[in-house]
Amino acid sequence: MSDNPKILPQAELQTLREQLRAQGKTVVQCHGNFDIVHPGHIRYLRFAKAQGDILIVSVSADSRVGKGVDRPYINEELRLENLAAFEFVDYVCLDDNNWAGPVLETLRPDVYVKGREYEHMANPQFARERQLVEGYGGKVIFSSGDVVYSSTRILEQFRDRFPLKHSKVEYFCRRNDITRQSLAKLLRGGAGLRVLVVGDPVLDHYIQCDAQGIAAEAPILTVSPLREDWFLGAGALVARQFSAFGASASFVTPLNDSPYSLQFRERMQDAGVEVLAIEDDARPTYVKTRYLVEDRKVLKVNVGRYAPLSTVATQHVIRTLREQLPRFDAMVVLDFGYGMFGHTLTRAVSELSQELGKPYFIDVSASSRANILKFKRPRLATPTEEELRLALADNESGISNLALRYYRQTGAGNLVTTMGKRGVVLFAPPEEGNDRLPTDYLPSLAHNPVDTVGAGDVFLTTACLTALAGHPLAAGVYLASAASAVHIQKVGNDPVSVAELERFLDGRPELRVDA
Repeated sequence: MSDNPKILPQAELQTLREQLRAQGKTVVQCHGNFDIVHPGHIRYLRFAKAQGDILIVSVSADSRVGKGVDRPYINEELRLENLAAFEFVDYVCLDDNNWAGPVLETLRPDVYVKGREYEHMANPQFARERQLVEGYGGKVIFSSGDVVYSSTRILEQFRDRFPLKHSKVEYFCRRNDITRQSLAKLLRGGAGLRVLVVGDPVLDHYIQCDAQGIAAEAPILTVSPLREDWFLGAGALVARQFSAFGASASFVTPLNDSPYSLQFRERMQDAGVEVLAIEDDARPTYVKTRYLVEDRKVLKVNVGRYAPLSTVATQHVIRTLREQLPRFDAMVVLDFGYGMFGHTLTRAVSELSQELGKPYFIDVSASSRANILKFKRPRLATPTEEELRLALADNESGISNLALRYYRQTGAGNLVTTMGKRGVVLFAPPEEGNDRLPTDYLPSLAHNPVDTVGAGDVFLTTACLTALAGHPLAAGVYLASAASAVHIQKVGNDPVSVAELERFLDGRPELRVDA
């Protein structure tokens, strides 16, 4: 707790409140988020102070501010200090409950002050608060409401002018005890682990071009190829990234004797990754070709089609998983919506994970054919916000609401939703009888990305390894975010090396170095 004598734990305030009652003092309480303290808040608090002798302000903890994934904008410690700085505020406390009822019951103020807007608002939560206060003999008073501001509206208009991103990253690390030394342990934690990766074969093809200008026959760009580069993508990149972190991975994937399949086999062999091939002549190896001019992408061409896995090949995959999974620590499943994961295989993945006691991790692509809801009871899922919204057919609800519905339909362990340049949101399973999810938020660690291809695969791999090594989710997500930030600073789809990641971490100002 802060050294500020005005900021006290609820237990101490409860004792103090009894002393004030014995002295005949009238105690007034306000409750809220107080994210951006504006003139409306100041008038509200001054009004409250005028209703009694002592003003106590209870402040919702970061995990209980349900106004969006990146709210509160100001962390709880700073919000407490901001309010304690006001002369007319006597005491401040942090409240880690979903609503004000428990703290009101603890402190039992003589007067509870709410904003004027609540007087005619049909808010069931406030109705419960009012009933509680009036039930023990207290009074509820509404403030004047003569000056009305909105923290949310202020943030929407001026967010980019408040340079607090680094403060939020620093607070995330401090709150979760993430230090440079603890991350070094995480990086070493993957050594010796074995992971079975399951997914489609994908090759990423980059063609660097020289721009020749606009074509004469139509307003299109004319280019001439200069250099071609090939990379292993999707599940193959995940397998290679495991190897780069000192683990070992094998890749279960459908292949045949087509030129692209043969090239895929050769590149996997050169990378030292074991391929457990499922022979299927009907399915292609997927090639994603990107044309670049001065490292800027100008065109993408996908070769491959939606091709459901045959029943014979599906049973072959299931037999392979049953035979091979016992020698691995976990399984990672990547569904890109190409048809490999039909109902039978999807159900088998979950059932084999439970039967053999091997956790599995899941990621999908933003495709109507790759719905993350069909994978039940994964240890960790890492969809993008778009993928989660697509799965639930909901573009309007808040991300926490989507996460809760995801948990109810899948019984998953942890959920990490990535949101591009806005960062990531961490969700833990809901507590029994509680609809509020334990949530944490980490802003993006990346700056000016060069190529985002494969960032999600690198993120998933890093988060998996740290989870399997027994490290906390928050620390694993920070390391995964760092690995993704390194990955997107270069063109192509090669894995991130430990040396690259260590150099990145050495330059992060928010990482405390233990004495």
